[in-house]
Amino acid sequence: MPPEPTDIRLRPGTEDDLDLLREIHHGAMRPHVEATWGVWDEAAQEARFRATTDPLAHEIVEDAGEPVGCQFVRVHADALELVRIYIHPDHQGRGIGTALIRRLCASAASQGKAVRLRVLKTNRAQTLYARLGFLVEDETETHLMMRWAASG
Repeated sequence: MPPEPTDIRLRPGTEDDLDLLREIHHGAMRPHVEATWGVWDEAAQEARFRATTDPLAHEIVEDAGEPVGCQFVRVHADALELVRIYIHPDHQGRGIGTALIRRLCASAASQGKAVRLRVLKTNRAQTLYARLGFLVEDETETHLMMRWAASG
């Protein structure tokens, strides 16, 4: 396992980040969409991206000042919902996602909350979530719904 990166920062997303978010989303999700549904329909994916992406709701993940990913966390009374965490393929496998998930879980624990997420079954990130203590609570044909709760 690579050492945890030390220069990972989150900054608020801005309207100017829409193209960056598109590049990160498409790069990170295309292989999983193709593995799940057999095709990447550019027009359909662009429509879905535009309908579900508010740049102001996202945080941009930077490694040593370079944008490498994004995350979107929705706050609920009982949990933090990790709606999106995408690391651009050029930067995957370096521990960035692990560091972000650990930070999110620590934040949730300090608030007495769980962390919930949904992941495509074809996405290898599910093994990362399981390694970090997330348990499958439910599933659909295409997705796993996972939950992390602080022990104790």
